Amino acid sequence: MATKKFLFICLAVFYTASAAFAADPNQGFAFDDKVVLAYYYIWFNEDSWLNDTHGRFEKVTPLVGAYNSTEPWIVDKHLSQMQRAKIDAIAVSWWYEEEVFKTNATLDIIFEKAPQYNLKVTVDYERGRFPIDSVYHDLSYFLKRYKDHPAMLKVEGLPVVMVWTTWGHTPEEWRDLFERLEHEGLPAFPIMSGSYEDGKGARYLNPFRALEVYTLVDIEDCKLAEYMKTMRKHIDEYNQKTGFKIGKPAQHHATISPGYDETKNPGRRFDHGGWLGAGWKDRTKFGVHYPDDPEGAYYRGTFEAAMASNPDWLHISTFNELGEHSHIEATFEFGYKYIDITAELVEKFKAGK
Repeated sequence: MATKKFLFICLAVFYTASAAFAADPNQGFAFDDKVVLAYYYIWFNEDSWLNDTHGRFEKVTPLVGAYNSTEPWIVDKHLSQMQRAKIDAIAVSWWYEEEVFKTNATLDIIFEKAPQYNLKVTVDYERGRFPIDSVYHDLSYFLKRYKDHPAMLKVEGLPVVMVWTTWGHTPEEWRDLFERLEHEGLPAFPIMSGSYEDGKGARYLNPFRALEVYTLVDIEDCKLAEYMKTMRKHIDEYNQKTGFKIGKPAQHHATISPGYDETKNPGRRFDHGGWLGAGWKDRTKFGVHYPDDPEGAYYRGTFEAAMASNPDWLHISTFNELGEHSHIEATFEFGYKYIDITAELVEKFKAGK
């Protein structure tokens, strides 16, 4: 009886502490919360290749029309679509820039508007391979400016920072950089963006707290589930050997995508000197046809493969990478179809289905 009473007290204390933690908006998400994040791109303007009709890219027509990413009303329209899709957070493709692309000013607009749509915000820092002092400058600016903002994406109180091309520096260099930021009162929850590389990126765990594969275009559909399970295995092995011991366990983030098509981009085609060859994933297929919903077949297939690995977070690649046709943004071609499929998949993910 005494043992049961002790257990009840422990559980009650744990539940109360967890509830208090979850109720504190400054702490953000708990480590084991299920979170859905989408990539968001802010470099479009009315004169850009978005509206190229000369054959360089297949034309895409957003429902909002040809847009400038810097315009506040466009940000409102996009965030509204994300809310309809039941997305939790966005990773804004960003680097420190004030003059041409005005990424700093646009990021300010996004942070200002995100709370209206119940969205959290971080960046996918695009210049991870740049000199380490430049990386430090940019990430220091980001963390100082937004770490206490109500829209800042956080895990257990730590601002999330995603970094693209982390391979530009060694794990030791990244560890030193994040320790330097922490000593200056700027601790972070760093995530590797698109650098998993068939497991090679696992050596970057500590300081990075999650691995990610950004595009699934080079993975055969029939092998994707096993690919995701292998990612999960790397995370579990790291946590057992190191992560829990040092108090920095890692999460497994799995990617889903509605499709991919860069065949209209001559810079990526072998016959035009492309260094990898253009990738393509048919939105209507995932290994085989989905007869009940052929238009969303690839999206649903990647979701099923991701769920097979018991992911902690889902990454949607992407909200509006229109040049690579991996977008879920509402368009005249598809309407809100992919926004609404996303909402359906988010509900299944949160329900553990």
